[in-house]
Amino acid sequence: GVQANDTLYVTVQRCRIFSNQHAGAFACLKADGTVETWGDMDRGGNSNSTQPQLQYVQDISASSQAFAAITNSGKVVTWGHHMWGGDSKKVRRQLVGVRKIAAASAAF
Repeated sequence: GVQANDTLYVTVQRCRIFSNQHAGAFACLKADGTVETWGDMDRGGNSNSTQPQLQYVQDISASSQAFAAITNSGKVVTWGHHMWGGDSKKVRRQLVGVRKIAAASAAF
């Protein structure tokens, strides 16, 4: 463990925190455009399946149980509960050139 007079090095990164409406999951948009998530896996706390796409993110929106991110290129990445907007595979080709996302309780 850490002892008296030990030297510690800490890296602190600023990020914007987003939470869904039930505050069961959280997303941190880092200054470098990457995203970290935690919390209830069913509500968007696990973004492992979309993590490779969560690069160059400029903004995030949250529904009750899902998240949507816009990348610098205008693509949209969603994750979380599929019934609440977390699965956009069927409309992925249409989600290009997006500038803003508005979240409702169960959709984006």
